[in-house]
Amino acid sequence: MDFNYDRLVRMVVRRFVNFDIYDEDDLFQEGCIALLKAEKTYSENKGVKFETYASTIIRNRITDILRRNGENTAGGEIDNETGKRLEHEVDFIEKKEMLDRALQKCTDIERAIWNAYFSGYTYDEIEKIFTANKKKIDNTIQKIKKLVNIYI
Repeated sequence: MDFNYDRLVRMVVRRFVNFDIYDEDDLFQEGCIALLKAEKTYSENKGVKFETYASTIIRNRITDILRRNGENTAGGEIDNETGKRLEHEVDFIEKKEMLDRALQKCTDIERAIWNAYFSGYTYDEIEKIFTANKKKIDNTIQKIKKLVNIYI
């Protein structure tokens, strides 16, 4: 798989990963399957970039899988303006607040490493950007995930 498309899949998948609720590796595999489907069905005549088309196919596949497994269909009131479940919106806001609190406990470099990771950069890319070894990068990412779990 092309390096850039690997990063594209990871970027889409990370939108669905709620720390320890979903397994990121499983969703990544599903995203790769969707990427293969996108490669087979893409047509330049549609006037859309491949990356845009592929990210939509990946996002739709993951959403379908989560819905089928009941992970994304929790009950709750639906907001009339946005059409989204209020419970889901509240969960998202709470998780963001937990992440913000965890990041406040981190150094500037740790926050920068986390932001690069969350933006879809691989460990190799982060290693080149920050001249930090992979072990430090992994330790930083694991530290932030643990800090977030403390606030749960």
